[in-house]
Amino acid sequence: MAIVAEIEVTLLGTGVGIPHSGRAQAGLLVGGGKSLLFDCGAGVLLRLAEAGASPLDVDLVLLTHLHLDHVSDLLPLAKARWLLGEERMDVYGPEGTGAWFDRVRSLYSYLGELDVSVTTVRPGDEFALSGFKIRAGEAVHSIPALGYRIESGGGAIVYSGDTEPAPSIRDLAEGCDLLVHECSFPEPFVVTNHSTPKWLGENLRDAAVKRIVLTHLYPQTIGREEEMARDVAAGVGPGVEVEIGRDLQRIGI
Repeated sequence: MAIVAEIEVTLLGTGVGIPHSGRAQAGLLVGGGKSLLFDCGAGVLLRLAEAGASPLDVDLVLLTHLHLDHVSDLLPLAKARWLLGEERMDVYGPEGTGAWFDRVRSLYSYLGELDVSVTTVRPGDEFALSGFKIRAGEAVHSIPALGYRIESGGGAIVYSGDTEPAPSIRDLAEGCDLLVHECSFPEPFVVTNHSTPKWLGENLRDAAVKRIVLTHLYPQTIGREEEMARDVAAGVGPGVEVEIGRDLQRIGI
């Protein structure tokens, strides 16, 4: 299997279930050969077009979990591919993904021709897709959830999905070039199942992550973005670049 030399990451959606301007729901496109799509929340299909990609460019989707803001555009993506003449699509996700997708698709009898294969992923699973080596880790959320490490050509990125700052995700991110991690609320919010800046920074101290991009931003973060990035950076320690992600931002590794 050929290994691509560079990983290109496009943030398609950096928002959450509560709409606010400029941020679609969760979605991350990873390319460099054939593209992989991680999560597919509402607005991601439009962002895909705005990024210059076709639904036909994405035949592999990996889900972190099944909350609506991470899966709402998955069936529309499959339908768009079908309308363009491609019935096949592969989906990877946590336990329950296959049953969920079959139930949703069953509501639309005319989509019965879709050939969607679902593979269940569990924490610790490792596999190769489209020239990328992928490892799944356990996220800490209100339902079963995963984070993913994606490696190719000596580069590594990690996508946390929704999670509290967790040792399992820290281990997954150890030494990576780019960590795309949720940071849902600014200080001094106290939450479970999601991350806040100081908590996240402390969890990642000495993890040797080179760059951190914060996503999954609730409206409460508006106007607090730079402060949040500083709070994470203070916890992680010197030498780590921390920034707030934005929709359609492209990052090369």
